Amino acid sequence: MNKLLVGVSAALAVPAIMAQDISDLVLEQAPFAIHSSFWPNLNNVLWAEAWGRRPASAEPSPSGVLPEPLKANLTAGERAAWDSAVKYYDDEIADLHPLFEMGPIRKAMLAARAELPAAGLEPDHRRVLSAAAAVYRKHWWPGHDFANRAWVADPLSKVASLSPAVPDRLAKLYETPWFTQPVRVDVVRVTSREGAFTSIDPPPAYITIASGNPNMTGWMAAEVLFHEASHALAMPIVQAFGAEQKAQGKLAARDLWHVALFYLTGEVVRQTLQSRNIAFEPYIYKTGLFDRAWPQYKLAIETHWKPYVDGKASRADAIKNVVTAIK
Repeated sequence: MNKLLVGVSAALAVPAIMAQDISDLVLEQAPFAIHSSFWPNLNNVLWAEAWGRRPASAEPSPSGVLPEPLKANLTAGERAAWDSAVKYYDDEIADLHPLFEMGPIRKAMLAARAELPAAGLEPDHRRVLSAAAAVYRKHWWPGHDFANRAWVADPLSKVASLSPAVPDRLAKLYETPWFTQPVRVDVVRVTSREGAFTSIDPPPAYITIASGNPNMTGWMAAEVLFHEASHALAMPIVQAFGAEQKAQGKLAARDLWHVALFYLTGEVVRQTLQSRNIAFEPYIYKTGLFDRAWPQYKLAIETHWKPYVDGKASRADAIKNVVTAIK
């Protein structure tokens, strides 16, 4: 806990104009290693800007929205470089899924230091990114980096206060050991509409979370970090749901395991806080996600999955009953 507070205090003490010159590792609070890195932030900003410039009649944006518009007194050359990068993202990148189709791009962003790596990006992508980097570094990155670092203190202190109670219970319920290696977390100013996503590459997990998303605050931000980490623990449950759905001929409910993950991790956090007389509404309820995206699963999960979370039913029985209840 002291390491957490010292690291955050040091980050907040750095003037915004200097933020781009210090290490991108903000702090470590097991199992998370929290970074505010230039290239992942630039990549996500350009992706969001590409969607933000599309007509309102276009398909719903999968990206989030920057909490503050990108305003600056750009030179003609800077404006041309930035607009060229946004256009490239609109044409080539924006329609790619940030988790399933941008893996090579994420790896290139992680490998980048002062310059982008020679391999891993299309030549035109590397060219427009390099040109836009000078504009972003001069006008917006210092403020975004400072905001990212300022965001870290509260969620990570809450993660610390919930540990080891929540990690121990998650490991038991997912039947997967808790992390023994650091989980990299890149804090970016904007990312997907939901505010966070996770890849298991690089292992053991790689989390991207938006400091500018209004839902990524307080205890909910801590829940989201535990939720994202749970993706690296959940394979036994994913496989068990898949096997039961195949047995019952209900493979169409392919995202059922993800709903179960949302509910399990959120409920573990809620119950842990309730034991401390702290009221908390998990993400899946607070944001309306259950009713908006998965109303067909809600009753089955609340009726048959909750007993497993509460230790009153076996995992096999709970999964079988959930799948049976899905129409």
